[in-house]
Amino acid sequence: MRILGFIGYGFMALVLSAGWAFLYWQSSAVDLASVEGARGALTELRAVDAGWNQQLVDGRLHPGGTPRPTPARFRSAYGALEVQALRIGDARIGGELVQLKRAFDDKAALVARHASARAEAGRADPSEADALFDQAWFASTGPRLDTLARAFDRSFDNALTQAELYRVALLYYSGFLLAVLGFLAWNLDQRRHQLRAANETLEARVAARTRELSEALARLKESEAMLIQSEKMSSLGQMVAGIAHEVNTPLAYVKSSLEAVKRSVPGAAHLATETETLLALLSAENADEAALAAQFSKVRTLVEELRSKTALAELDQLLKDGLFGIGQISEVISNLKNFSRLDRNKVADYDLHEGIESSIRIGYAQLQNRVVRKEFGKIPHVSCSPSQINQVILNLLSNAAQATKDGEGIITVRTGVRDTAHVAIEVADNGSGIPAEVLPKIFDPFFTTKGVGKGTGLGLSICYKIVENHGGKLEVQSKPGVGTRFTLVLPVKPSAALAA
Repeated sequence: MRILGFIGYGFMALVLSAGWAFLYWQSSAVDLASVEGARGALTELRAVDAGWNQQLVDGRLHPGGTPRPTPARFRSAYGALEVQALRIGDARIGGELVQLKRAFDDKAALVARHASARAEAGRADPSEADALFDQAWFASTGPRLDTLARAFDRSFDNALTQAELYRVALLYYSGFLLAVLGFLAWNLDQRRHQLRAANETLEARVAARTRELSEALARLKESEAMLIQSEKMSSLGQMVAGIAHEVNTPLAYVKSSLEAVKRSVPGAAHLATETETLLALLSAENADEAALAAQFSKVRTLVEELRSKTALAELDQLLKDGLFGIGQISEVISNLKNFSRLDRNKVADYDLHEGIESSIRIGYAQLQNRVVRKEFGKIPHVSCSPSQINQVILNLLSNAAQATKDGEGIITVRTGVRDTAHVAIEVADNGSGIPAEVLPKIFDPFFTTKGVGKGTGLGLSICYKIVENHGGKLEVQSKPGVGTRFTLVLPVKPSAALAA
């Protein structure tokens, strides 16, 4: 609107300036030089007419020696008069000019005939020469010159009158413009005072608004962090069964091994007690030979029993099984710890293949009845927030599992280099696909096609936001009845915002 206002003011100023310029031009439109030139040309024509009259008188007084009239001077004076008449631009003057030229042409012819008649004085009729003299002397050149002079004067007077009217109009118009300029100056001064008053409070208002925006931004970032964590915990809650299975299996190894070890401990303890008794007899100075032989036989019997039962080998294997189970439990706990930690702003060089493997193990409960194909290409480590990228991968795997059927689902995870500065992770499934009318909405917050209580509609939205904050892209292609492919594109080097 302000631009339209400036355009309107500019157009108004242009119109007012054009009106003033027109009035000024009209008030000074009288061409005095043309009028003076016309008067000079008329004076020259009067001299030409007088010269021709003098030739007539000389021809009567001195027959035979009268020169013929030369039209060159007339043409020069007439041409100058015609130019000035054109500059003045009065149509009536043009008509008088035509009549004047005809009168001068007629008089020139009469003067020439009179000169010829006088030159042949002995052979021509004197009365004819006298008649030519009278016709030439009383030709209408003089009256025509007077009429043309009056026409020039009238035109000049009219031009002066019109110019005077335009001068009066220019005076009033200038007064109007001065009033307009005064009003604009007053209005501008009022605006200047208003602007000064506004500027005095602008800084305080800007500071207050900036503080409000900063507080709102801080709350928004905190809400975003809590939302991401909430969605992450929601995903983990759906995988409790798989995690329980992952822990229960190695825990069974540990329990079984410890129970077997517990059963072997009394025999080993009995052997140790009897061996101590044998050592005590051997250490005695006057030990009973029969008792020593009996104790030795008893210890040998116990050792042979342990050897026949391969107790030591079993005990070693039981301990290995228990340690293996404990290692499996430790790995599951480590995966959970790495996946769910809150260090969302920590950026590090990360092996995406490690993140994919970790996400597949975490999502075992949903993926166990699907075929997961891993087609890993050679890709560099990526500077990113590992926990956030793990969350994106796990969400894509979880969606792929939910889109496929038990026993029929095939999920393909493919990695590769998109270009020199980006890597790509594809998660494709052979599920039901996404309808074309739904596809543009899948990244919208709270949009879900799942039933009530089965989805929050935040998973893909948060994933999209995480990838966008990393300077990457999350692309999707889907065909109903064929399947869906999500492509996660990440820069090898972090964006400036993420690095900061």
